[in-house]
Amino acid sequence: MANFHFRRNWLSKLKVNGCWHTEENDLKNNVVGAFKVLYTEQGGWRPGVEGLSFKRITSHEAEGLEIPFSEEEVLAALSDLGKDKAPGPDGFTMAFWLFCWDVLKTEIMGFFKEFHERGRFVKSLNVTFLVLVPKKGGAEDLKDFRPISLVGSLYKLLAKVLANRIKKVMGKVISESQNAFVEGRQILDAVLIANEAVDSRLKDEVGGVLCKVDIEKAYDHVNWNFLLAVLRKMGFGEKWIKWIEWCISTVKFSVLINGSPSGFFHSSRGLRQGDPLSPYLFVIAMEVFSCMLSRAINGGFLSGWRVGGRSGVGIHISHLLFADDTLVFCEESPDQMTYLSWLLMWFEACSGLRINLEKSELISVGRVHDIEGLALELGCKVGGLPSSYLGLPLGAPFNSLAVWDGVEERFRRKLAMWKRQYISKGGRLTLIRSTLSSMPIYFMSLFHLPRKVRLRLEKIQRDFLWGGGNLIQKPHLLRWNVVCLEKSKGGLGVRNLALMNSALLCKWNWRYANEREALWRRAISLKYGEEEGGWRTRDVNGRNGVGLWKAIRKKWWLLDGRFAYQVGNGQRVRFWKDKWCEDGPLCESFASLFSISLSKDAWVSEVWNPVSDGDGWTPLFVRAFNDWEVALVERLLQKIHTFRVQGEEEDSVIWTASKDGVFSIKSLYSMLEEGGSSLFPSKSIWRVRVPTKVAFFAWEASWGKVLTLEQLQRRGFSMANRCFLCLSEVETVDHLLLHCGRTRTLWNLLFSLFGVSWILSRTVKETLLGWSGAFVGKRRKRAWQMAPLCIFWTVWKERNSITFGNEELSLHRLKYSFVSNFWYWVRVSLDANPSSLVSFIDWLGP
Repeated sequence: MANFHFRRNWLSKLKVNGCWHTEENDLKNNVVGAFKVLYTEQGGWRPGVEGLSFKRITSHEAEGLEIPFSEEEVLAALSDLGKDKAPGPDGFTMAFWLFCWDVLKTEIMGFFKEFHERGRFVKSLNVTFLVLVPKKGGAEDLKDFRPISLVGSLYKLLAKVLANRIKKVMGKVISESQNAFVEGRQILDAVLIANEAVDSRLKDEVGGVLCKVDIEKAYDHVNWNFLLAVLRKMGFGEKWIKWIEWCISTVKFSVLINGSPSGFFHSSRGLRQGDPLSPYLFVIAMEVFSCMLSRAINGGFLSGWRVGGRSGVGIHISHLLFADDTLVFCEESPDQMTYLSWLLMWFEACSGLRINLEKSELISVGRVHDIEGLALELGCKVGGLPSSYLGLPLGAPFNSLAVWDGVEERFRRKLAMWKRQYISKGGRLTLIRSTLSSMPIYFMSLFHLPRKVRLRLEKIQRDFLWGGGNLIQKPHLLRWNVVCLEKSKGGLGVRNLALMNSALLCKWNWRYANEREALWRRAISLKYGEEEGGWRTRDVNGRNGVGLWKAIRKKWWLLDGRFAYQVGNGQRVRFWKDKWCEDGPLCESFASLFSISLSKDAWVSEVWNPVSDGDGWTPLFVRAFNDWEVALVERLLQKIHTFRVQGEEEDSVIWTASKDGVFSIKSLYSMLEEGGSSLFPSKSIWRVRVPTKVAFFAWEASWGKVLTLEQLQRRGFSMANRCFLCLSEVETVDHLLLHCGRTRTLWNLLFSLFGVSWILSRTVKETLLGWSGAFVGKRRKRAWQMAPLCIFWTVWKERNSITFGNEELSLHRLKYSFVSNFWYWVRVSLDANPSSLVSFIDWLGP
């Protein structure tokens, strides 16, 4: 595989600045020259950012960034870094430093102490390899390659520690319009807001334009002086700024071309893709553009869009940014286009970042009279709806099938590559679970999966699992809904796309209940309104349009009953009707008291009076209690007396399906999954260290679906049914693998090797369910657990050799095949390593 990648990435020719280069030295010199120019600041005056207002961190937060580095902090950062990612010029992976931590931690902490005190390190530690990663297949122009930096391992650890510090304050200085690399904000937030904004515009029948701004080689053009000036404006301390300046300004590059480094040169601008600090520094640089746009909105030069709501209430959205992916919302006004073009030029002059107007586009939303003229004013091309943003559809009609074409195409491309190879069922299962099932996740996290698309995607997976690359349709031995069950329930653990889509969309409802201050949440609540308590929006009625929330809101019922309320100030939790006190709502536990309560919709805070008797709880009723009701009231007060209203804390919801109370898609998916077998020998199949193809066969056998003659007859094939091994009994799965006289020879051999007496069960499933190894001792237990699967596999291969290879049964060959397979699996999978077959048999003995 490594050789394949090496051959595929070999550069025999390359176009640099419009000229082809084929000779190796000429190619290397021109590539190095191109990167020297790319990372060299052109000089000249640049305007400052003094007139802009930025959010600032406090002096206490700034001091917190500059405290001495602790051993725990460094080790945590080391553990977070990819252990086996490609090393930099020093050749050390992070796995090396982690493995040798106890030996080298004194030297590592000395390095961090010196950097903290002096604000610098040896410049040679900041030498960087530039690797050319193609952006597309068949790339031949240098512009089609992305320069990824392989930094030195010790510097990478330092940068990770600094990145972990700065990300804690990113939310304090980055505006809510930016969603990248800020804790609590996600990439999908911007896509949801953009689609809801377009939906409001279309339903209001008001024209508008959407500008998608493309920034050319975003990281590579950042001006260092500009970046450091922004850090000062945001309140970062001088010591921290000096640290950042040293990290970005002491870089020396060497370009890896065909595996060998070429050139050795300084840089005077840009951030490295591959440096853990770079994403955060780039977001800070883009905050200047966000501030410019906000200032233009406040000055009336740009207007933004109102994401409409009921009674004219709404929220204005002017721009959305995720790193360098930028959307600007404008009216169809030539004046606004002119001002936007000036603003883009001013930002380019300040930051050094270049706006690529050739790739930028202006999209008309609704009825726009002269979109070509507006695009000409801005200097970009004209686009249209539906478009895409951050790799997801923008402005696509609800349930549109066309937007899923890209997902299907990626499915088919993967399969076309795999079908050229012979892959066992176990290998196909691994590929489906690791690759195919994951491909639609990004889309399904925000968009409803149409039934037709789901059926097509499932058919692709189904045909590949059972047939591989064969053009001839092969039988599907079990229903797909069984295949999609968890392994513990008798399935293969392949994702059920419908259930996964529902669980992913439900996460939005959970986030809505918890993230009260998020921009996307405010946009949704103002557009659709919310029910009392603010835990969910009102039901969304009317036509779908291009909005996404209607489909998401419909999934709320899947959460209902699966969460509870945690009382804070009690202002958003119903005393009687909400589940906040142990197992259920009080109106169900104390129905007779609820019927005479004075306010059936009372909030918890209204029933709490900390200065009263009864531990502060004062539920009111419409009449005096009957004698038999007094005991109920005492039970009620006893049940709630341990709960207290915390005036300063907000009410919240907790997920009852997890111990920590935090919602997880995995737990909801498991709860939504229905069916399956409560008694299935999943541990005896999947937790045993045997080849995946063998475990897959044992799974088929446990369901009784192996293609024996009996199964073929059931599927309509007309043929005689006689066991190929004993030539006397009907060939069923249980007979072939358990009770056939020839197979029993292997079972008896196994029992004699381990020195045990055993009575086989009637079926394969029952045999595996009862296959306990407690009595064979800890040393041999795992080998014992492998044994039945080894017999199944050996018998099945022997049966197929007789059936399709016209061979005759040989008990000697059968026994030898079983023992040699068993020996090999034990050697590979277990710590024990018997050196010979004889020593292996002795090792198995009691």
